[in-house]
Amino acid sequence: MGIELLDFSVDYPGDDYQDHKRRAVRVHLPGLSVWVSERDASYPVVDLSTFGLAFKDESKSHRVGEGFLLDVHVQGKVWIAGLEAKIVAIRDDILVACTFPSMSKLQEQRMDKLSLEIQKRWIRNRKLQKQQGKDEANAKQT
Repeated sequence: MGIELLDFSVDYPGDDYQDHKRRAVRVHLPGLSVWVSERDASYPVVDLSTFGLAFKDESKSHRVGEGFLLDVHVQGKVWIAGLEAKIVAIRDDILVACTFPSMSKLQEQRMDKLSLEIQKRWIRNRKLQKQQGKDEANAKQT
C-alpha cells in the first residue's frame, strides 16, 4: 500500500470553493478497479484521490481529452457508479490519469471517504510495522 503527497492548497474565506478543493493525497489499495461500460472493460487502479485517479490500460486504447463514465470498485463491489471522468494525461503509454469534472456532492463524499479510509489503513499498518520492529528488537536484547 502506498501514499504520495502531491500538491497542496489552502481555502480562504470568500474564495470560490471549486477553485480550491483539497487534492493533496493520492493513495493505493490492492483490489481497487474501475469499470468502463463503454469499453466493457475493467482496469486496475494505480492511485486514487478524491478528485481523480490513475489506472492501467495495457491495451493502450485511451486518449488524452477522452471523456466517459466509470464505476469505482473495491474488492469487486461497486463503491461509486456513474462517475464522469476525463483523461488529463497518459504516462508510459499505459497509466491513464483522470479527473472527475462534475461530481455530485454525494460522489465527492464517497470518494473522500474511500481515500480517507485507505489513508487510515495505511497509517494503522505503518504503526503495526513499527511496533513489530520494536518488539523484535526487544526480543533480541533479552
